[in-house]
Amino acid sequence: MTITSAPLCAQLLAACDRADKSLPPGEAKRAVAAARERLLENVLRVAVGGRLNAGKSTLVNALIGEKLAATDATECTTLVTWFRFGPVNRISFQFRDSPVVTLPAQPLARAIAAVGRPAADIALVQVDSSNVALAQDYTIVDTPGLDALSGLDAVSLGALAQADVLLYLMPHPGQNDREALDALAANAGQAGISAVNTIGVLSRVDQLGDGTGDPWVRAHRVARSGARQLAALVCDVVPVVGLLAETALGNSFTEANMTPLRALAGTDPEVLDRALYSADDFYACDELPISAEHRARLLSMLGMYGISAAIEEINNGTRGATGLLRALRSRSGIDVLLDQLRRQFLNLADPLRARYALRILDAATWLSASPEECAVLTALRYDLDDVRSDPRLRRLSLMEAVADLHAGYWEATSEFTQELTALAAGADLPEQLGLDPPADLGQIRAVLSTRISAWRELENTSPRGTARYARLVREQLEALFFGAPSA
Repeated sequence: MTITSAPLCAQLLAACDRADKSLPPGEAKRAVAAARERLLENVLRVAVGGRLNAGKSTLVNALIGEKLAATDATECTTLVTWFRFGPVNRISFQFRDSPVVTLPAQPLARAIAAVGRPAADIALVQVDSSNVALAQDYTIVDTPGLDALSGLDAVSLGALAQADVLLYLMPHPGQNDREALDALAANAGQAGISAVNTIGVLSRVDQLGDGTGDPWVRAHRVARSGARQLAALVCDVVPVVGLLAETALGNSFTEANMTPLRALAGTDPEVLDRALYSADDFYACDELPISAEHRARLLSMLGMYGISAAIEEINNGTRGATGLLRALRSRSGIDVLLDQLRRQFLNLADPLRARYALRILDAATWLSASPEECAVLTALRYDLDDVRSDPRLRRLSLMEAVADLHAGYWEATSEFTQELTALAAGADLPEQLGLDPPADLGQIRAVLSTRISAWRELENTSPRGTARYARLVREQLEALFFGAPSA
């Protein structure tokens, strides 16, 4: 998932290098260094958010492929925790009133206990790991449960502002999730979070309904419904069995765990059917040929759905832990989510990183400065203007229009909202227009022509605020129309 093309970031990096050479030590130089550090990163920054007990840390572990996030420590639910690549495995605590404290790598809950301070004293946590996914794919920030906060605090908003994409977890899409996402949208000017860069994750597919049988038919139905209900707040809703994904992509399941599963696979089907009805029945069934310890371990790694799926795979001929984990990974739904991250957000990574760097550098150019610094910062301001004039930044403006729409700065119907969101986030022209591939040139130009007329009408009949955004969209559609090859 490494970012391979970033022309906007390269242009900004050159501007930073020129400024850094001439700036004396001070606040402006530090700001330029911070922007430069972000521009040099070659992976996505992924924030994982949601309400309490939504399964955020479980998904973080699945994405990383290692149990680095604490899944059962309530003291961690109110903390912003960054997971980054680093050659030395360690945990650093930034306290609100004292310097950073760094400890050797260890379970996060144990490290929090070791520092001997209440979680409320900790501003943020950084976990450095030589983990391959963190080196090659993404930096991850695990944010506090939104309903654990009285509003969104500065640390949480700061973390979201630095992220390229938000994965918003919800076990069951509902009104509370809408309220939480609305709260994020209301702060989009600070956090930069909108439907363009937010994916809803239906995080506990295996617990839908009564928790028995194959949950996927219901899961896809709930995900489609949730995507429609939250269309102005998320770009899609993807169902995932979080616990199964964590185990399938992790390193805790070994050949030793195959022995009790094989024993279960050979159990009388009627006995097994009764035992797999619920976790309580699984624990209580005396006719199962495995110990209580094995039952507890299998439940902790696979859950009831995962155990049933594993038994089915074994009975269908799957042999060995590697083959079983491959099959369970497919059943977890995690690859659909990973594919969407690659397909949609690698395409947006360059303008997203550029947006964050522009925000930092803009602020730096207006700092109180000495005459020497003023000359450098004025030159930097001209460099930033050159970057803003780049046509590749037009989609960034569309993303900002989406954020402003969700924040209530202007209004549009759901149809215009969906058109704008697709235009800002689509990986290619058919996707930007909401067309199913393959779409021929004639169809593309016809849709563009129709939409240009609709957005021009909105521009001409709306109040000034809405008209300004409608003009932005109309100009992008015209650029696409006249940039398309002749039929």
